[in-house]
Amino acid sequence: MRRFLAALPALVTLAACAENPAGTPVPTGREFLLHAGESVAVEGTDFTVRFEVVASDSRCPADAICVTLGDAEAIFTVAQAGHPGVQLTLHTRPGEGQRATVGDLTLILTHLDPYPYSGRAVSPDEYRAWVRVDRAAGY
Repeated sequence: MRRFLAALPALVTLAACAENPAGTPVPTGREFLLHAGESVAVEGTDFTVRFEVVASDSRCPADAICVTLGDAEAIFTVAQAGHPGVQLTLHTRPGEGQRATVGDLTLILTHLDPYPYSGRAVSPDEYRAWVRVDRAAGY
């Protein structure tokens, strides 16, 4: 038990590193975590990315057998300084719009948590989106 308690601060620190502390710009090409309602600046650019909400989630529950995977739609706003934000809808289903480009940046939804389970509703504020911002081809 003492070993666990001694290791606990290190585990908490490691978990926090995967998330983006408020105010810290995220680099392009690296995956990061956004909670619903959270926004982040993109390092070396004048862009911000905000994870607004999950508009729908019809993914097959993890404890069910389904004919299709289903899909979830996550809404993001990408804004460049001095310009109105552009709202993007990204999907979890492979090949169904997991990425979108605004200016010279491409936003990619890599994963959406929590994964649904039968009989358990997910509250809108529970959603967390793993995303990556890449430089668009040609830039």
